[in-house]
Amino acid sequence: MLVTGPPGNGRDEYLQQAIPLLETTKKVGYHHVFAYMQKVASSFGVPNLTRDNVFNIAQERLDDIRNQAFTLVVEQIATSDNDIDIVSTPAIFRVRPWADYHTGEVNGLTLELVTKLNPSLILVLIDDLLRVRESLLRDPHWSDKGITLASLADSRQLAIDLIERHYQVPQKCKWLIFAKAHPIQSFIDVLLHQKPLLYISYRITGESDFKPIQRLIEKLSKHFVCIDPYAIKDWGIVQAYDDALLEPSKESTDVLSIKVSYPDGDKIFPDIPKREIEEAIDMIRNQIVHRDLLIIACTHATVIHHNSTKPSYGVMTELIQSATEVMHPVYVLYPFKRRLSPFFEHYLSRKDRMLMGEKDLNVLENELVEKMIAEYSTWTTWEPR
Repeated sequence: MLVTGPPGNGRDEYLQQAIPLLETTKKVGYHHVFAYMQKVASSFGVPNLTRDNVFNIAQERLDDIRNQAFTLVVEQIATSDNDIDIVSTPAIFRVRPWADYHTGEVNGLTLELVTKLNPSLILVLIDDLLRVRESLLRDPHWSDKGITLASLADSRQLAIDLIERHYQVPQKCKWLIFAKAHPIQSFIDVLLHQKPLLYISYRITGESDFKPIQRLIEKLSKHFVCIDPYAIKDWGIVQAYDDALLEPSKESTDVLSIKVSYPDGDKIFPDIPKREIEEAIDMIRNQIVHRDLLIIACTHATVIHHNSTKPSYGVMTELIQSATEVMHPVYVLYPFKRRLSPFFEHYLSRKDRMLMGEKDLNVLENELVEKMIAEYSTWTTWEPR
């Protein structure tokens, strides 16, 4: 399998946590492409390839080094007796434009290399923009590279676009945009492909208590892999910016502090330049929609926890995408007596997959999980290995 994405998103740190747990049941090979590039670089006249000098090399030579490294990785995997081989490399880099790198973009991966590797699964591993920005600005290697929210959002979109294009070629392989904030066990479950993947849809705007959502995810996770779109906290940037537009006291401010709620507690990102947010905000908003719809297309069913009687544009869009474009099974938990809008119900092909009523929420959750366990073997979207 291939794990890729934009640099600085904690890809290899995440893998180093996951692999020891995976190795308790499987023999695992870990192939870091840059380490292979360092092995072969001397044969191309670069005796000491490092993070600091890698983009000082002429682009043609760097491409040759990268291509030879991939050849070596493919050969290693072909002769290994591993149950799982994990290949890790960034999809694309953004650098300061100069000479050979006048566009400021450097491919860590190409469609040809993905085809050559022929992975059974591709994960595009990403983290939310504020955490990536903070991490890279602390890294001496990246701090002078013009890191902004816009540049980070652009790098992330380029990485996703590259893998999406590969998915459309005849040699299709399975892929998924996967947030680093998901539990390690979810990553392992994705690799093992023994549980169906669920997209979890719920109202986020205006909500503050997500404990019922997390409780449902915990129950479902014993039998399914739950992909939570809110594991990427970019919505916090959108909310903070929109709130600032409505507060006269913040009209003239040059910086914003953004509070983001993580599973281990709230975190404040102070002094984010307002201009930097303005340059990125349209891209961030578009990515939230594009990314979530892509994830729906790469999972096996959608579960909607309609945790409010208020409508949600996002939930409605995800229902329509699931039911009409992807044609997923859709299950709805609606813990209220009054029925949902007839426009919402119109898109549910199976009304018996909507559990509603003013029952104890735990009881309703258990009924939903039991129904899904009983039915998932009949889903046309799911094929166990």
